[in-house]
Amino acid sequence: MTDRQQLLEAFRSAKGIVDHEFTQEIIDSCQSKDQARQQRILNGETTFEQEDAALMEEWYKLNSK
Repeated sequence: MTDRQQLLEAFRSAKGIVDHEFTQEIIDSCQSKDQARQQRILNGETTFEQEDAALMEEWYKLNSK
């Protein structure tokens, strides 16, 4: 299995979890950002770790108040 295949499998698995945990409204509102993030990773523009760190930083900013 290639790295790309592993990433696509991980994205599919994560989508299954998201589908069970969030409302369709929330999923729809995040879909374009999520797809862009996945594409950056697949294109080698960023790594999963970089994207994860950016998401955690955003979460901290939203939840620090």
